[in-house]
Amino acid sequence: MLLPILFLALAIDLLFGEPPIYVHPVVYTGKISEKLIKPYKGYSYGILIWLISVIPVEIAFSILPLYIPIIPIKLILLALFLKTTFSIKMLYNIVSKSRELDERARNLVQQIVRRDLSNADKGHIASAAIESLFESLVDGIISPLFWFLILGLPGAMLQRLANTMDSMVGYKTKELYKEGYFSAKVDTIMNYIPARITGLLMVIAGKLLGIKQSSNPFRFLKNTQIESINARYPICIASALLGVKLEKKGYYTVGEGKLPGKEEIEKSLKLFKLTLFLFLILLSIIYYGLYGLAFFSYPYGLVEFF
Repeated sequence: MLLPILFLALAIDLLFGEPPIYVHPVVYTGKISEKLIKPYKGYSYGILIWLISVIPVEIAFSILPLYIPIIPIKLILLALFLKTTFSIKMLYNIVSKSRELDERARNLVQQIVRRDLSNADKGHIASAAIESLFESLVDGIISPLFWFLILGLPGAMLQRLANTMDSMVGYKTKELYKEGYFSAKVDTIMNYIPARITGLLMVIAGKLLGIKQSSNPFRFLKNTQIESINARYPICIASALLGVKLEKKGYYTVGEGKLPGKEEIEKSLKLFKLTLFLFLILLSIIYYGLYGLAFFSYPYGLVEFF
């Protein structure tokens, strides 16, 4: 029942968007961790707040629903909670509405990036939008769906909550370095394979779209300044496929040529859609190849069969 749950969750996302915050597990993990975060705590404390912030929410939103005896209610709840682990419509709409690169675009893109865009020019606003679009494609969409295939809803929820903890406490600052170390490492591990799958699918999508590559899509990965070993894949490959420079001032510059504009944002949206579509096809092929029709009644992920 894995794929029916997945496609119902996708339909919910595309038709209705984000659920109310009072039924969103990310909100609860964020609120719990926010109360526990204290500067200059050690590695052990970081593990402790991760467990306290993640495990109760994980149990409530992904473990307990598996034991609901009424099948229709169970399926609906599983789909609703799976939808909370990814967000396609909101991300796409924000980037799509930012194409004109006006003041409204500045405010929209600021919602999905940490960097301050208050004084950013149009090129850097467009760069931030494109970088976030493809970085979020990894950790906000493809990664939770990848873990859904492997471990069912508990896997998808764990990835989403781990990513939330990285956002809350995983900053590499002097005050939070030790405390956020565990959160950052868990997030890195969970996104490691999905980031590379995304990169490969982006290259394939680029070829299918007829995008003329300015250079080898993987060339910029060799000497990139991007610190994240996962984020560098979608960002570097997007830069090569779009033939532009992507830049976060003071941190990194990727690619060659000019900064992106409206045309590159439109191309990036097409690349985003086709990459996601290819992943869903790949996920379906893997599902049917590994499970077979005989296992269609199990919604728990590959781990159920080993």
